[in-house]
Amino acid sequence: MASLAWAVTADSLLVALLVAIVAVVHLLPDEVPISVPVSRHNVLSATGGVSIVYAFVHLFPELDERQQALEGVAVLEWSLAAHHVYAVAFVGLAAFYGLERLAIITRTHDIGSGRQTEPVFWVHIGAFAVYNAFIGYALVQGETGADNTTLFAIAMAAHLFGNDTGLEGHHRDAYRRLGRWILTGAVLVGAGVGVVYTIDPVTLALLLALLTGGIVFNAIKDELPRTRESRFWPFAAGSIAYGLLLLVL
Repeated sequence: MASLAWAVTADSLLVALLVAIVAVVHLLPDEVPISVPVSRHNVLSATGGVSIVYAFVHLFPELDERQQALEGVAVLEWSLAAHHVYAVAFVGLAAFYGLERLAIITRTHDIGSGRQTEPVFWVHIGAFAVYNAFIGYALVQGETGADNTTLFAIAMAAHLFGNDTGLEGHHRDAYRRLGRWILTGAVLVGAGVGVVYTIDPVTLALLLALLTGGIVFNAIKDELPRTRESRFWPFAAGSIAYGLLLLVL
């Protein structure tokens, strides 16, 4: 249960370990040996399966439960959010699609001009920092769409690995030098906020919906590579293995 008081127990130590594992994912690519026999495309396809299964099996049903938190809120009565939390999830998907297009367009321009557009880098990293911070918060508060926080941590670690690949492809040296450290720190900052503060139900519902939309878009974009580069069987294996874990646990 979410609580302002966070006693040091076996459960809290487990959550702290899970937060650290999820946070450090952004630092893993440089540590993976080149000789690893499993190709990167296989890994990305498998992690894509894990992320998408979690979104459909746990996060979307969780949005149904959070819908009630938005009903009756005066400021939302005029909007789709008051009746359809999925509209907010779509806003999250569309927002990250817009960021992706902005990064692609500016990267193409930068290649031609021989320079890198720093404002776009900061906008892109800033958006993902908020994204990561909420993941850290959800881990600590247990607002994960499932009773088992470990399953959420597994899905998010896999998901952030895919995000890491996409961001490094866009920003290269700037991401390796600075961006990945910011995103690692964002998970920890979000977890720290979760220790001392509880977000109100309406804000939480909106953030969870935005996160769900972002996960669906980023999983398809980054973790399921272009058709000729993707691997169906690793995707199927990741989906089935993680799906069975969700059913068993």
